[in-house]
Amino acid sequence: MRTWLAALSVFGALLCASVLIFARSGTSDAYHSSRSSTSKADAASATPKIACAKGSASVFYGIAGHLEHRGAYRMSGYDLQISQLRDLGVTMYAQDVSNEESANMVADFARAAANQCIGVLALVTPFEPQKRANEQETFERGYALGKTAGRVLKGLVTYYQVGNEYDNWTILGSDRSGEHPKDYDNAMFMKARGSILGLIKGIREANPDAKILLTSFSWLHYGFTDMLYAGTQPDGTKGHPIPQWDITAWHWYSNMGSITAAGDKKVNVLERLRDSYGKPIWITEYGVRPDHADPAGYLVGKEALKGFVSLAKTYNIQNVTLYELYDDQRFGGDGNYGVINDDGKTRKSRFDTVRDFIKANPMP
Repeated sequence: MRTWLAALSVFGALLCASVLIFARSGTSDAYHSSRSSTSKADAASATPKIACAKGSASVFYGIAGHLEHRGAYRMSGYDLQISQLRDLGVTMYAQDVSNEESANMVADFARAAANQCIGVLALVTPFEPQKRANEQETFERGYALGKTAGRVLKGLVTYYQVGNEYDNWTILGSDRSGEHPKDYDNAMFMKARGSILGLIKGIREANPDAKILLTSFSWLHYGFTDMLYAGTQPDGTKGHPIPQWDITAWHWYSNMGSITAAGDKKVNVLERLRDSYGKPIWITEYGVRPDHADPAGYLVGKEALKGFVSLAKTYNIQNVTLYELYDDQRFGGDGNYGVINDDGKTRKSRFDTVRDFIKANPMP
């Protein structure tokens, strides 16, 4: 969904190569040659909380932002953004981490926000992994960034999403549903897998207490996740490294219809994710397309917040993150998805609508 603007720094090739060899030996928890032993009972884990000055807070309601981007996120100070988040009623702020500079920026924000019971979800995504030479290079770059993010954010951030929408550059075309392994390019899938494995290894080495969200997918693109979970890839081969993740992340937007009756086959995506991987689910982006006739109504309706709240216990949905706080099209972003205009101050009517919904539907 988002545009990633920051580049990674170059690091020692010999060191990275040795790390990759070490990881592939099977000593890292990011690699396994067999299916994860995680049982579906794990999906019934306790409701997560974030620690804060007042004790703890739920992580259920969140919103995305882009501190590392220009525009309103740089014009608006941290105190203003924190006050807007608190007024909206969210407790989690999703933020990009694509290099050490943005990691430090997110760390500074997390320190300021903790006293106000606002936590951070770190969206750790290397710059353009699809353009790298092969799986080894994406692993090395992912490992370096993951280790940086884990080190800088240790003690400040618990939740780390590794990558963002890798399905969209690995799928063979818009005519593919994404349900099947054959829907993906084999070489691109391998690059994506390398990036994911490297990120997980780096984050966990630097921060063993980190909770890992698998790179977010959307629509019916669970064919990608199935391959990761089973250690397979599009060419049909088996026995490949399996990422170990804690939380399954997904995206859903207004043009996708119902997440419990998606596409021509009316697929219940939430049921599919729960039953296939046995892990909690976070909707790390839900949003309304800018041309929607009733954006406020959609955001609190049965295809978005109302539906997520009613289905949360059934499918162990632990977080729903609205995309996003500020409009950003004027500054080169994805479009005007915000609940606040791109001046960082003027609230749209949807801000009040979402705020009122959250007040009426507090989650534990």
